[in-house]
Amino acid sequence: MWFFKKNVILTISLSDKEEYEVLFSTIRDLLNNSGNEGQALVIENLMNLLSIEITDDFLKLINSVDMWGGSGAVWEVNIDDENKYKCFQQAIINLIDLMERTGVLKYLGIKSRRRLFRRILNNNPR
Repeated sequence: MWFFKKNVILTISLSDKEEYEVLFSTIRDLLNNSGNEGQALVIENLMNLLSIEITDDFLKLINSVDMWGGSGAVWEVNIDDENKYKCFQQAIINLIDLMERTGVLKYLGIKSRRRLFRRILNNNPR
């Protein structure tokens, strides 16, 4: 019996694609400027995969442990400059919102990162 990999393709609007591009650029720049080049490379790879048609490779990477896992993941970085870190947290919140709105978010656990960052930004870490 042969199993064939199903290629999932979602189509997003041009404005959603542009919103992804802006968020990815913001996150990448914040990561590069804070010495988190490895995590910035993950975002750069997402930027290269992004098009109106969302492919399996994009879906896998944006939902991967490289983005949302533990130590070393994009969301888990430390940025010493408090204002830049707050910008980073808000960009991650916006990215998760966009992922959810466009049907790209595949794992509910990612939402916990959004809740955490919202609480921190609202000065309520509990």
